[in-house]
Amino acid sequence: SRDYQSLGVDLLDQPVEVADVADFVYRKDIATFTFRTGKMFLARPVQGRPTTAIFIGEGQAHIEVPYHVERQGLGYVSRDTVVDVTFKVAAIRMSDDFDLRLRERFTFAEATMDWRHYNTMQKAKAEFFFDPVVMHEYDNYFELLRSAYRRAADGYFWIDFGRWAFTFDPAQPEEVIVSYELQGGDVALTPAAVLPRQEYAVSGDTGLSHIRYPTTCLSREGMLVMRGMDGRYIDTAAVTLRIVINRDSLRFVSLFLHYNLRLDSLFVDGQPAEYWRRRDFSHVGLILPEYKHRGDTLEVQFWYHGKDYTAMLPFVADPTPTPLRLTFTTYKGYEYLVPGKQKVAPLRKGTERFVVAPEEPYRIFMVQPYATGFDTIPEVAAVSVPVMFLKAGSLNKRLSGCYIPDEKYRPAVLSALNFLVPRLGPPLHADTVWIYPEGNRSMPGLVAVPQVVCLTEETGGLHAIAGREAGRQWFGSMARSASDREQWLLDAMPDYLGLLVVQQELGPGIFFGELDRRRDAVQRAIDLHFDQPLGTGKRVETSLRTAKGAWLLHMLRVLLLNPETGSDRNFWKFARELAQLVNSRMFTNGDIIRLAEKYYGGPLDWFFDQWLFGRNIPRYKVEYAIEKQGDGYVVRGKVKNRDKEAPSYTAPVLMRVLFEDDSSVLARREVGDGVTFELGPYPVRPKELIFNELFSVLCDAKVKKK
Repeated sequence: SRDYQSLGVDLLDQPVEVADVADFVYRKDIATFTFRTGKMFLARPVQGRPTTAIFIGEGQAHIEVPYHVERQGLGYVSRDTVVDVTFKVAAIRMSDDFDLRLRERFTFAEATMDWRHYNTMQKAKAEFFFDPVVMHEYDNYFELLRSAYRRAADGYFWIDFGRWAFTFDPAQPEEVIVSYELQGGDVALTPAAVLPRQEYAVSGDTGLSHIRYPTTCLSREGMLVMRGMDGRYIDTAAVTLRIVINRDSLRFVSLFLHYNLRLDSLFVDGQPAEYWRRRDFSHVGLILPEYKHRGDTLEVQFWYHGKDYTAMLPFVADPTPTPLRLTFTTYKGYEYLVPGKQKVAPLRKGTERFVVAPEEPYRIFMVQPYATGFDTIPEVAAVSVPVMFLKAGSLNKRLSGCYIPDEKYRPAVLSALNFLVPRLGPPLHADTVWIYPEGNRSMPGLVAVPQVVCLTEETGGLHAIAGREAGRQWFGSMARSASDREQWLLDAMPDYLGLLVVQQELGPGIFFGELDRRRDAVQRAIDLHFDQPLGTGKRVETSLRTAKGAWLLHMLRVLLLNPETGSDRNFWKFARELAQLVNSRMFTNGDIIRLAEKYYGGPLDWFFDQWLFGRNIPRYKVEYAIEKQGDGYVVRGKVKNRDKEAPSYTAPVLMRVLFEDDSSVLARREVGDGVTFELGPYPVRPKELIFNELFSVLCDAKVKKK
């Protein structure tokens, strides 16, 4: 604790060591820092060696990121795919050999930091972004300290230079992070590129999903005492995580518990353990009594209380789903909808107890508690799928102007299941689908569709919501993504399935209108320079991840479309096999691509490089003319990029040729900057060309007939 506090000691008038430095080059993984001339201060020693360096002078930083998707991430924050900048102030936090390398060349003298140098550092916000704040996923002080106790050449190194920061943390799953102060006055840095260290030699963008997590959770077991007016408050929880060590050795282990849940104590293998946790962090830094090694297992028991709706159980960074066994104690008069629930046993003093032990592992696990007073209405969907609607007496027209009457609510939900089940197969791991009308989160066997909701934005209305939440039966909390880089699929596929339900129920006009709305959202993100590659995972803002991901799936569906028959059968074969894949084993973006290529019948790297691992959308200028040729007519056109910042992207685009009698034909042509195309010949004169029919490509096209 004393060492942790020392990392935040204010440097004004504190003892430091100082030296004049010149032409000092320090390389750290993919980054090279050149300190041309200036003063270097060393401060805040732990175990006799400094953990802080402050440089004031003239310096330069050069960082080259080896992966296309992460270079695009750099472009998102800085409009450049390489970091090559000069700086006048740099703040460094380190527990590697940086100090030893300095001492090899320069002589340091004892001094104190005066006002002049201190103010220069403060004006540059040199250390501002290192201090622990709620926006951090990890506690920087804890990360530095655990590396300081095993000081090594490849130890922790963090440097802030200008608006940039570079982190090398050997304890994190992906060791290298390049961050940027996206806007002046930001209180947290934006991760621009996140990647493994160079020596791992990961191959290509898809290889980034294979992350070397320090620990993996094997199971979660616990007892939770539920209280509160709504039955959601956790009065006491005792949950045990069984975790396995994946690194050669670990003594400092990162665990996570939502910050709304207050941690009371922590035990390891039945013994009290030391840990460090700030109340505004989900991160818990566990300190083991001794080093553990690869293959060792630990039983970590959490005692906590509080209220959270999204992460009621502790977890580790590795998203591998885990088996669960939970015992709930609650007041009588409450019901809990939860997969794997076993028989309720009455206790004394008006309480009761039940056990939850699903057969399947879960990434995210929630319960749906509610007070009694619900009626159950049985229905059947898709001929053989049992459906149980829960009807609350409190839900009625007097409650809100946004109340959806039963005669509209239940048919919309059933129609979504009737549409999806024949195409994707029965809902996975669910004997009965429960429809819970007050929202929260859809879980296997439970579809959370609100019955009180104001449908203002989505023209698809309740059909879009019901379709989306029903889609989470196949693409939801049991999906086994290898990393968060696959998160786009788990957000976008339910959304796109919901749009297909809308198309079925309300027609193509509403469907394409909703796609258009999502395109506008992507375009706004581009205009504001907030567009990120989907392959960067949870770093992409959720609404953008969903909108852009839905478009990726739509474009893939059009690619798999038979233009002669208009059949999208191949897409549904892909979707059905994908649902089986993501729920049966750990999957990566590479697996998704390979499955798409199976049904496309050829390579799709050109497609995913742009839409999964790239950013921005093409902006085309299209000119075409209808010309006489022999006994028939042809349509000749040319495409240009009208925006230099837009990608020069070549893709097959669907076009529809319309004739005077309102008949039409579909054609697919490769389109890109400078590409000319020809359609026909046709025996009768066409009257019009519809470019990008069926929204086959996410683009901004201006079309002109000559």
